[in-house]
Amino acid sequence: MKVGTDALLLGSWSDVSDARKIIDAGTGSGIVALMAAQRAPIAEVTGVELEPNAVVEAKANGARSPWSDRFYVVEGTIQAFAAMTENQGVFDVFLINPPFFHGKPKSPDEARNLARHDDAMPYAEFLDAAWNLLNPEGALQVVWPWERWAELRIGAEVRGFHLLRQAEVCGREGHEPRRVLSHWIKLPPTEAPQHEVICIERGERVDGQPQLSKRYKDLLSPFVLTWPEP
Repeated sequence: MKVGTDALLLGSWSDVSDARKIIDAGTGSGIVALMAAQRAPIAEVTGVELEPNAVVEAKANGARSPWSDRFYVVEGTIQAFAAMTENQGVFDVFLINPPFFHGKPKSPDEARNLARHDDAMPYAEFLDAAWNLLNPEGALQVVWPWERWAELRIGAEVRGFHLLRQAEVCGREGHEPRRVLSHWIKLPPTEAPQHEVICIERGERVDGQPQLSKRYKDLLSPFVLTWPEP
């Protein structure tokens, strides 16, 4: 699967400061986990992935990275990983860019279906996994479709999570949100949740080329050597 905007947003927007143990559920190529490893210099980062070819790719990407000594990939489901006693309550951050297509037509490519459809990872099950894996001060951070935000919000609240930050993501200024980034914690926050809107593009395209917003470029600047000229 190609690296998508959802993964880049989650990897750059998530708060991994001071984290010592980070889990990335459904790591795919490892992009979100590797972004976390870059931003959290003392953290051990574990990616859990079910699809065997993606596991091979994630391991290869990790081995080529500057963080290979603290980047790990586990093959299997996040549900099975969370059920293991030795993994419970030990992680500071749980990141997930989940498959969220539900009841939509499927591709003949089973690997693509695993990455995009929620059959193997329903939101209720990754919320349960996150609760079990996180320590009492841990944080769940997820990117999710805006049209299913109410489902995720209610599911997280029922399990005892509290919303700390939220960002609605628009493709272009003035357009409706397409995604929502959210940051949940177990302990009740002392302040009202932070809220922002992130637009990926600003204004109209020039010669067919998107004009990226300052906020989006600021988020991704730590991972980009040079930006193309507008």
